[in-house]
Amino acid sequence: MTTPPTAAERPDDTSGQAAAHPVGLTPRASAERPDATPAAAAEQPGGASAIAERRAGLPAAEGPDGASVAAERLDAVPTAAERSHGASATAERPAGPSAALRPGGRSVAGERRDASPAAAAEPAHGTSGANEPAAGLSAGGEGPNGASAVGERPGGPAVVAEGTGAVFPGAESLDALLGDPWRAGNPYGFAAAVARDGRAEFPHAFAERLESADLPLAHVPAGLGGTLTGLDDTLQRVRVAARRDAAVMPATLLSCAAVATVLAAGTPEQARAVADWVHAGRTVAFALSEEHAGSDVLANTCRLEEAPGGGFTLTGSKWLVGRGATAHAALVVARTAPRGPAAFTAVLLGPRELARVRRAAAHPVTGMRGIDFADLVFDGTPVPADAVVGAVGGGLAAAMRAQQLVRLLSTAACLATADTALRTALRFTRSRKAAGAAVAATAHTERDIALAGAELMAADVLSLTAARYAQLSPGTFGLCSHVVKRVATRLTASSIVRSRGLLGARGFLADGPGSVVDKAQRDNAVVESIDTSPLGVLRAVAAQLPAYAEPPQDARTAPQDVRALCAYGEPLPALDHTALDLAARPRDRVLLGFTEHAATVAARLEESGAPRAAELVREVRAALAATVAAAADARRDRARAAGPEPVDLADSGCLLYAAAAAALAWWAHPGRGLYGERADGAGWLTAVLAVLLAHADGRDPRRVPAGELAPAAEAVTRLDADPQLFTALPVRLSDAPGPA
Repeated sequence: MTTPPTAAERPDDTSGQAAAHPVGLTPRASAERPDATPAAAAEQPGGASAIAERRAGLPAAEGPDGASVAAERLDAVPTAAERSHGASATAERPAGPSAALRPGGRSVAGERRDASPAAAAEPAHGTSGANEPAAGLSAGGEGPNGASAVGERPGGPAVVAEGTGAVFPGAESLDALLGDPWRAGNPYGFAAAVARDGRAEFPHAFAERLESADLPLAHVPAGLGGTLTGLDDTLQRVRVAARRDAAVMPATLLSCAAVATVLAAGTPEQARAVADWVHAGRTVAFALSEEHAGSDVLANTCRLEEAPGGGFTLTGSKWLVGRGATAHAALVVARTAPRGPAAFTAVLLGPRELARVRRAAAHPVTGMRGIDFADLVFDGTPVPADAVVGAVGGGLAAAMRAQQLVRLLSTAACLATADTALRTALRFTRSRKAAGAAVAATAHTERDIALAGAELMAADVLSLTAARYAQLSPGTFGLCSHVVKRVATRLTASSIVRSRGLLGARGFLADGPGSVVDKAQRDNAVVESIDTSPLGVLRAVAAQLPAYAEPPQDARTAPQDVRALCAYGEPLPALDHTALDLAARPRDRVLLGFTEHAATVAARLEESGAPRAAELVREVRAALAATVAAAADARRDRARAAGPEPVDLADSGCLLYAAAAAALAWWAHPGRGLYGERADGAGWLTAVLAVLLAHADGRDPRRVPAGELAPAAEAVTRLDADPQLFTALPVRLSDAPGPA
């Protein structure tokens, strides 16, 4: 079994190559430009934030000498092998998936791995909710044991990814396993999700099905028995599940934050412990926020104190802890010193420790109903010495580094809910007629479909790029992790509003297509603040943006490095959690890569017969230059720095960053069309750039010329008809064809 690499084993950072001259976004120098500006205000669940100091200035994130998780704590949670066969745990775990689902075939685990304290409201392969379909969704037969005929497509066999040349075969196989979501009898479909939501019911059977396909292991490295190969692959696998019900993300993947924190700063023994828990179907909660502190995590008071007989005691409470009422373990960040970012320490509580913690009743929530967000209350809870993750005082830094990955993966829920909303609206407008013509063919409807599609495509292409970025250069990923969270939440929320508007009066009915889109919209809204609040994201971007007015001379990005960011589905190096960094050096590969290569991209677009797209690329380049220059000026002016301008500029900067990523994605795929277009087709890019520039400039995107928007409507209509996921490269779905 491999373990997380030490600092000495990290791969060299290849984020930049030597340059003969600076490649800045503006030609003018800033005398006050720092080489490494501390990142600011990274907010946490419930709006908590922290001043993210440079990692070099924080205590080393190393485990205690000789410390390991006590064997009895590990023994409290049996491994999957022990649960299934009664065998004792072995010292080593297979280096690959444990698992059930493989491209082209599947086997379903015979026993539920999740021993959640919550009672299972749905049978192992039951149809809870299937008998309460949302009106207007098509009906269909069911397979053995009451389950839908998963793996089958109308008129033909299941999609078999193996041997088809699929870019993301795991996502296609998983979607085939789950079956047609439009069929009312499918327990993994839209009707069942709406019914569960109405009862605020945990998706037990759905989560079990995903466990049989090892989706909960999609964020765990293969060396620890997980199925993580590429984060872009993980993103797509999660999307095809979450498009049916976004609540399955916290139901199956909520351990991601705690696991990433342990892999970033913990010991090999701790890494094995959390991997074993996840492998056994356990949930490891992440507890940071406190209600009284609001957006200031540095005001947290929950404290970890040394105990007279050794170890520690934990006193205080944590607020809105995801799966707080049902988790089997928890990573808690608590105060160990009076002040500063280095005043917090992370501890890993196993089942034995968590049994001594009082769990408050779950808070009622408006989205992702059925998922328990509950408070944890500690009253002198004993904590073993070997539970400390990393160094005493290094807990907040470790958690902030891990949150970079959590922000990225949370975008899967944004994309999934927007996909469902738009697909529902498309099918509805094609099925309705006005004045003898399909509603979808009216000019107003076509425009709104195009806008919703362009916003979703912009979020999609940035999320895929960010997923690869995190593995290719984790040490420079910090800025991108904030940008992708802001862009994905903002644009998918806007896309869903447009999709809901296309339903007319049915958009507010509690059954039919309105119920599906309503749930998608409420679930989408949860994501905006679930790990990092909008203001926290923008403050972090505002702290880093000025440095890009004049980056250092060696801050260059070679074409092959830029193209690697956008080579979706291609092999990636193993994710090095220890290399995630909080430093705010101007080394972002997307910003620097676009700055350096924008002229080349524009010239290539003109050669391919897309002069308007080329013009828009130049406009994005100029707007980025103006934005970072204004951000640098605002930082030097104390009055402006204290006002809203830096955050507003950061918001525009995020949208322009997304535009840069879209342009680079087109450039990285010579001879291949994205979003179902012909080879080198740039219609989708024209629509995306035009909409993003309008948003960034504060203009109404509805004023974008119809000719520039039209390719976006054509793209999403084409992808739904196939049917495919609304994503850059083909991911075929099991959906029945919609209305012609």
